[in-house]
Amino acid sequence: MRVRPLFGVETEYAITGLLHSGKTAPTDALAARFLERARHELASLPDEGGSGLFLENGSRLYVDSGSHPELATPECTHPWDAVRFVRAGDRLMAGLAERLAKGDAELRDVLLFRGNVDYAGSGATWGCHESYLYRSEPGFLPQQLIPHLVSRVIYTGAGGFNPQSPGLEFMLSPRAVYLPHAISRDSTCSRGIFHTKDEPLAASGYHRLHVICGESLCSERALLLKLGTTALVVAMVDAGQRPGEGLQLVAPVHALRRFAADPRCKARVPLSNGRLSSALEIQRRYLEQAESCYARGLLPAWAGTICRQWRSMLRLLGEAPASGERTLDWAIKHTLYAHWAGGQRQWEALAHWTEVLTQLRAALAGTEYKDRTVTVDFVLGATSPVASEVRRLTPFLVDNGLDWSGLGRFLTLRAQLLEADTRFGQLGAGGIFAALDREGRLTHRVLHRAQIQRALSEPPSAGRARLRGEWVRRLQCKAIVRYRCGWTGIWDCARGRQLDLSDPFASEVAWRGWAPEPDVAASFGWTGTGVL
Repeated sequence: MRVRPLFGVETEYAITGLLHSGKTAPTDALAARFLERARHELASLPDEGGSGLFLENGSRLYVDSGSHPELATPECTHPWDAVRFVRAGDRLMAGLAERLAKGDAELRDVLLFRGNVDYAGSGATWGCHESYLYRSEPGFLPQQLIPHLVSRVIYTGAGGFNPQSPGLEFMLSPRAVYLPHAISRDSTCSRGIFHTKDEPLAASGYHRLHVICGESLCSERALLLKLGTTALVVAMVDAGQRPGEGLQLVAPVHALRRFAADPRCKARVPLSNGRLSSALEIQRRYLEQAESCYARGLLPAWAGTICRQWRSMLRLLGEAPASGERTLDWAIKHTLYAHWAGGQRQWEALAHWTEVLTQLRAALAGTEYKDRTVTVDFVLGATSPVASEVRRLTPFLVDNGLDWSGLGRFLTLRAQLLEADTRFGQLGAGGIFAALDREGRLTHRVLHRAQIQRALSEPPSAGRARLRGEWVRRLQCKAIVRYRCGWTGIWDCARGRQLDLSDPFASEVAWRGWAPEPDVAASFGWTGTGVL
């Protein structure tokens, strides 16, 4: 019997408001105004807490911690649909931002960004989470899934720089440095590669895998593979298979960071069985098992196409990882930034300058200037508090064909590349990825534009998301808050009834009587009298 996967994506966006005065708008107030704009413009119902919205395409829009506008796609039954709704979400958010800026006399522009790390020194990271429905024993999942989550970074990484480095260290996945544990329930601090949170948002018997180790992606093909391959691994577990057997990692966190730091995709890490394995080898093993399960009729009909694309991508990465420079986020960035740096020799020199800067920062930390901003001229000058460290590092520079005159240029380049990485995933015409795409320099698309446009207002064709979207459109009311909407139902506060959506695969409308507990009724604004 074929497993029926169901999954979705939650994307948090960074938001910035530029004022005509040249200053930036307070982020929390701007995010609140953004959501209010959506509430007045879009066909929607308020969510259960009243702070967010469910939209007519079945998705949910709200503001998450850190004042990040977040859009969660509706539940999807195949990965192309999920990609479609993620891209529709981007388009919807960009449109809201543009109209918010035009409608406010103080605002010059409102910018939204897909990136997940902050290079400004705050140490912050925010999420692009995935959700996968499953029915197997939750405790069985980490062992089977962690090797996949660690090794998939070779095609799912967003690319960028280590935000915790004083220099420039390119990474396939900057998010990797914010994951100190293999397994954790915490999603905001001590994060884990595998997140144990199990909030099913469905009837008894279902569980929800909440994946927090991924990143927002611009490439449609990378996004398709991220969702499609992971959904198949979860489906194999639900089908009673053990896809992670023989692939357990000795140190998953270390392995993730090794893989994320290696654009050649050659790094090998120890497995629990004593062998060494690369990310490519781990992925090939998962792929072979998926192909076998599909041939035996255990996986959904779309699995064959995903497996073919999966195999094609692994072949490409095995032969020449750089050949993904028109398709995968990290490879596009790697090629672009190396060119920006001035070519391969200058790109390779970044590692030497990063080492020098790391040593200088460490030396300054032992002086009275540890918390001050200092200039290059001061550090290299006659009154430098780290003159002995400068002398010690000089032979290192000479051995690598460099000299101290290049330090200032390196810091300027660092600022430029970090800004470019922030702008890479900017929504709208100003984004670097968007510009490359317009110029025809990329080959990442798996969807037609018309498919994305329809997803702005039409929910998926199957499952409870279809019912939710259709009833949001039917019941939307801007004047009063009669209805509240959630993943598991729609509540009619005036008539005391609920549209039951607890079955994720519901296909028929089922309104039932609703008699909430007093605290729940108060939060919904329901008095129990039939009048709101």
